[in-house]
Amino acid sequence: LLSFATRSLHRERDKSTFGRIYTMSSNEQQKKSEKGPSVDLDACGSRLKSLYTIWNSNENHQLFNDADALLIGSGANKEEELRYLKAVSLQIWLFSYELPDTVIAFINKGGETNGNEMHAIASGKKAKLLENARETIERAIGGTLRVHSKPKHEDGSQQVDALVTILKEKCTKIGACSKELNEGNLMQTTVEKLGGKEQFADATSGIACVLSKKDQKEMKFVDDAVKLCSEAMKFAVSEVENAIEDELKISHVKLSEKTEDAILAPGKTLGLKDISHEDVDICYPPIFQSGGEYDLKYNAVCSEKKLHFGSTPAVIHVSLGARHTQYCANIGRTYLIDPTETQEAVYEACLKAQDAAVEALKPGKLCKDVYAAAQKALEEAEKENEKLKDMNLSSKLNKNVGSILGLEFKDAFYMLSGKCESAIEEGMIFNVALGVNGLEETSADEKSKSRHYAIMIADSVQVTADGIANKELTKNTKKLSDVSYAVNESDEEDDDDGAEEDKDIANTGARGGVILDAKTRGDEAVTAKAEADRQRKQKALADKKNAETYDRLMNAQNDVEKGGKGAGASADFVAYKSVTDVPAPRKELVIAVDNDREAVLLPVCGMLVPFHVLAIKSCSVSQDAGASFIRINFQVPMGASAAANAGYLPAIRFPNNIFLKELSYRSSDPRHANFVVNEIKTLRRNVVARETERAERATLVRQAKLQLTSGRVHRLTGLWMLPTFGGRGGRKAGTLEAHANGLRYIGAKMDEQVDIMYENIRSCFFQPAKKEVKTLIHFHLKDPIMIGKKKTHDVQFYQEVIEATENLDGSRKNMYDPDEIEEEQRERERQKRVQKEFAQFCKRVQEIWEKDFPNMGLEFDSPYHDLAFDGVAYKSTARIVPTASCLVELIEFPPLVIHAKDIEIVNLERVGYHLKNFDMAIIFKDFNKDVHRIDQIPSKNLDNIKQWLTTLEVKYYEGKANLNWKPLLRQIKEDPESWLEAGGWEFLNNEPSSDEEDAEGSDPESEFEPSSDEDESESESESESMYDEDDEDEDASADEDDDDDDDEEVLDWDEMEEKARKEDEEASDEDRRGDKRKKKSSKHR
Repeated sequence: LLSFATRSLHRERDKSTFGRIYTMSSNEQQKKSEKGPSVDLDACGSRLKSLYTIWNSNENHQLFNDADALLIGSGANKEEELRYLKAVSLQIWLFSYELPDTVIAFINKGGETNGNEMHAIASGKKAKLLENARETIERAIGGTLRVHSKPKHEDGSQQVDALVTILKEKCTKIGACSKELNEGNLMQTTVEKLGGKEQFADATSGIACVLSKKDQKEMKFVDDAVKLCSEAMKFAVSEVENAIEDELKISHVKLSEKTEDAILAPGKTLGLKDISHEDVDICYPPIFQSGGEYDLKYNAVCSEKKLHFGSTPAVIHVSLGARHTQYCANIGRTYLIDPTETQEAVYEACLKAQDAAVEALKPGKLCKDVYAAAQKALEEAEKENEKLKDMNLSSKLNKNVGSILGLEFKDAFYMLSGKCESAIEEGMIFNVALGVNGLEETSADEKSKSRHYAIMIADSVQVTADGIANKELTKNTKKLSDVSYAVNESDEEDDDDGAEEDKDIANTGARGGVILDAKTRGDEAVTAKAEADRQRKQKALADKKNAETYDRLMNAQNDVEKGGKGAGASADFVAYKSVTDVPAPRKELVIAVDNDREAVLLPVCGMLVPFHVLAIKSCSVSQDAGASFIRINFQVPMGASAAANAGYLPAIRFPNNIFLKELSYRSSDPRHANFVVNEIKTLRRNVVARETERAERATLVRQAKLQLTSGRVHRLTGLWMLPTFGGRGGRKAGTLEAHANGLRYIGAKMDEQVDIMYENIRSCFFQPAKKEVKTLIHFHLKDPIMIGKKKTHDVQFYQEVIEATENLDGSRKNMYDPDEIEEEQRERERQKRVQKEFAQFCKRVQEIWEKDFPNMGLEFDSPYHDLAFDGVAYKSTARIVPTASCLVELIEFPPLVIHAKDIEIVNLERVGYHLKNFDMAIIFKDFNKDVHRIDQIPSKNLDNIKQWLTTLEVKYYEGKANLNWKPLLRQIKEDPESWLEAGGWEFLNNEPSSDEEDAEGSDPESEFEPSSDEDESESESESESMYDEDDEDEDASADEDDDDDDDEEVLDWDEMEEKARKEDEEASDEDRRGDKRKKKSSKHR
């Protein structure tokens, strides 16, 4: 203990003077240099009154053993000792200073007017300090103050004689702290001249009662001490985590020293700039214990042994106390490494017992009641949990569950033990420390360090008024999920042939997410019962999903009919306000393009009719018989219902109007025809691009202003961002910073800056590199933001951990080459370091969210690599990974982020045991969004995906064919009632009922088909927006066959085969088919 004592309570103080307890301003320091030290007069006066009031009260007078005088004294500062003295605490409490080598006597004459007296033997500045406060002291005690000033180089015997004479004359019984009668030469001399220790009554309990309650000024100091404790515990936990993650061999003593240094330098190490290092100290050397050796006393000494976490289960206990201006706070935590179920149950029982002790801290109750409440909670936990029946936790509980806190770390008069009968009062601060020692883990070897363990949970608690919950001042997390660590999980990569992935699909989970128990199709462990449970859950989801879809579609349809929606804005565009603005036609009526007015003038019935370019859907030119044919398609209503026309506003505004669908023109000049068509396309492309950008910017939600953190800013450097800012020049890495209400990415250039508000984050992911080349943090936003000139919902920050390219020069590599081995080692170290930095940053951001934004429910989600599967989400095969609530692919860009809450149903297509792959069609709750397809998924992942979807309560169906979803969804939107009467989504069900099994030729996918009323508008349904530029890329041949496509229904495989057979029969009669083609061509003309 002496090795720590050299850095003790008095390390910053001068032996020749007294220590300053509170930080003074520059003006106060100037006054001090001019007039000497001064006392906080308000606090001094009120506290002296409180001292005499408690002393004179009938219920507390016995705590002073009926003494009518109180003598306290202190010796010189001793830097080598870390002690708590009642006399020093009382001096600090009254005068805000410690007064070394001073004796003070308080004389209490009860009800006599001006009969009380206060005498002090002090020298130099200490005597001057008391003289400066004479008026306040005399008014507070209701009597006189007499300072016996001791010359500097004398022993003070004359002053002691004078004080002894006064005490013998005016006092009958003198009280003092019995254990502090030998503190200092002056105190020893005074005690001897008064007749020795036997002549004194013990008034320790009375002084403890005086110091027990905290006023507002004291609570400010306690709050700073609590803040210091909380940040120091975070520092200690980060050191332990780093040691575990990096597998460092570090001793308990070393950890204790590093934590103590952090406490003594709060501004430099802990980021507490508002706390001066001169005002802080430790309550005791920080305690770190592990490896089966646990001593839950606060005078325990850390051993030189290394921190134990290698052989699990392991238990690490951390306790630390900090002081600010001499006021104490304490915190203690126990961390579990790969705990067993029994250890988890024990921890939960201890946590409940501590909560019971905190709840029992009520004004009027006795200290022993708190201990009894904790003991009772442990006994109840033993009865409720079978795993704790033979543990006898209540008998292994420490002899006390804490003590009062203040200027002293603990006080025997307010000890939370089974025998202490001191009353608890409002305003007291307690260290509630629930400790259970002597526990044994039977699953570990008898000689293993994991065999024996202990649990300790400690917090600083403020007692509040009766009926109000007590205030836990130290708020560091202590939930089981937050103090448990899993370090021995298998991180081995899957083999190339995928055999290991097929066999070992681990149970994975996330805090607050799902826990999966998925297996491959070939796994024999998939029992019939598990499959039946899954089908039962899916069947229950079917009716629920049908009802939800119907209600949502009906509400959307009502909104559209009321004019609440409508994306087509072409009715708002005006080419010419009046007829007089239309240009006069030339001698010959020809197609003209007015670029200024963004209009196309078309000759109709001998006159030029203007059309705004946005009313045109597509334009094409074709050649036939030496002439050119210009075909212009217009925007038209999609169907008869309001829901079908939600994308075309004019159809809603003018439901009874007749709309022009297309116009065709014949030209003998091919060059002119091509010129006109290109001019129309160019104009339309420019206008669409402009309006699209305008619409995108109009939909941007105004973000809040970023509030920069003034103190310590958490940063992650060397990051690349996707999407990029664009522009020319080489790209350079940037820095991501976490501020008060958002994140800021700062690139290499001045204008490269992106702010992401916490309130705009919908989901976030931390994906360490497994089979990938980069470790990344990905944010999926609620509202899009502009990066460069692009609007995006996804922002990603990453670092590459391995080289993305490999040298293929043909040189052979030797597995024993030391250079190759060293390079691989460097690569592994880099990957480990990057992952650690990312994890640490995510943890710090998570702490900000939990502290300042608890209602947002944000947390970093990590993917389940064991459930990953390959598939084509966009254009190339990628590794798609499920998470607790999403399906993501974050390596390729653009990324894939699909929330389970947004999914209506999932249709698994091309499913068959003879096929190696299948497809997944994801239908969203918003039918205006395109169905997202993931193709070419290996069939071995089918059961995994089914289990994951069922766990998230997502309804899925299986089918043998791919479906054309756009016309199907359009028809469902137009007539939800008929869709529901036909069975809802059950038309996708590939498993016929018992009544249908005998029916031959039945087609499960034909139960709900597009009605014939909409056959003519089938081809126009391929675009849901009037700004779809894909229509401009249609070639001439597709336009000529447009009428045939309009009459074509969505066919299943059987119907397509029947159609092909009929076409083959018709092919034998070439003349008849030629006549039909000529008739059809003349019809088009």
